[in-house]
Amino acid sequence: MKIDIANWTFLVYLLIFGGGLAIPGCGEKTEPAQRSDGPSELGKSLLLAVEPAGAMNVGDVLQFGSENENVLVIGRIGGSRDPWVDSLAAFTLTDVSLVACNEIPEDPCPTPWDFCCEPKLAANTLLVQILSDDGELIEQDARELLGVDELDTVVIEADINKDDAGNITLVAKKLFVRRSS
Repeated sequence: MKIDIANWTFLVYLLIFGGGLAIPGCGEKTEPAQRSDGPSELGKSLLLAVEPAGAMNVGDVLQFGSENENVLVIGRIGGSRDPWVDSLAAFTLTDVSLVACNEIPEDPCPTPWDFCCEPKLAANTLLVQILSDDGELIEQDARELLGVDELDTVVIEADINKDDAGNITLVAKKLFVRRSS
């Protein structure tokens, strides 16, 4: 199963801007995120031990990326209150230049990974999918697969997939995870 890019992009924009979904903003209480236990056996085979150099930012990929191009991309997991696709190896990735709410002095936001105060969020967020060898979306939550959490910085070796409307999705091959504090 592969998430259709056009449908996913529409869903991401709905989540980001709250169009039709009740999403708490900064200052509203939500349950804190739980740190994942670590990568699964399959996930360990996808992780790099050393961070690759020369990664592009998410915004640059969105602006300059072309179909089927192999790229290195750096970003932080987030972009909405819930950046995960439940039970699937997919998540949203934001540009490292964006300011998370926990980086704003005295901001009480309980979900800093949603970047709710960031005006350039939509232009700096994209979907990452991790496919099996047979080209299907892996049916394991990305948090369990990779041992990642919100605001973790990741460097992803990926192919760019662009739909007819020009929406970009990263199809990850390998990842390096830099942990958030």
